[in-house]
Amino acid sequence: MPSEKYGLTTVMAIFMLIALFMQVAIGKVNALDDDLNLPSTIVRIEVFNGTESYFLTKLLDVPEGYDVTNGTYLGWCIDTRAEMTRSPATHPVKLYSSLNPPGDLANKSWDMVNYILNHKRGNATDIQQAIWYFINLDTAYTPTSEVAWEIINDALANGEGYVPSYGEKIAVICYPQYVLPSEVQVSIIEVTNTVIPEFPSSQIMLIILSATLLITVVFNRGFFRRIKP
Repeated sequence: MPSEKYGLTTVMAIFMLIALFMQVAIGKVNALDDDLNLPSTIVRIEVFNGTESYFLTKLLDVPEGYDVTNGTYLGWCIDTRAEMTRSPATHPVKLYSSLNPPGDLANKSWDMVNYILNHKRGNATDIQQAIWYFINLDTAYTPTSEVAWEIINDALANGEGYVPSYGEKIAVICYPQYVLPSEVQVSIIEVTNTVIPEFPSSQIMLIILSATLLITVVFNRGFFRRIKP
């Protein structure tokens, strides 16, 4: 009996160590903070014509400590009301995650756009036309590309409610400041989701429980078998 009690205590200790390790490794993220950490201050963008994307967007004046930095990102248009002046001109914008968009953009099909950004096919024109189909702040857009329609149909079939997971791309809105909508387009950039899932998640708990069960089986078949009556 003392040996059996010792074995069960060991199993519980290992269980607690596994749980502690998973909490430290995964990190604890509050549900309210389960989004990109973006600056609340105004930054600037400088845009170029892209080849892999509609825009090549360079972020400027970004403070340190955020999930975006000064640098170049793949960019896309969601607003055909204007033609944004390219480099060397710069434009003041405020950044918003498409998971928490500003009020006037809150009812747009961001799940579809995020799905498209993470399930690309075709070229930049095909992808841009598919994005315009779901979000265009001017008028309804009808794609002319067959591949764009393939992208659209894929998103309609699989993209409802889509939320990018860790390591996937999130559309970040570059919302123009101090200008009329007719002067600068509202655009988006692709930013990698660096938010670690909230702990404990059902998947992590399943791993912990599975590991505990395995350890218990090992002790029952090995440690306890060696106990003499």
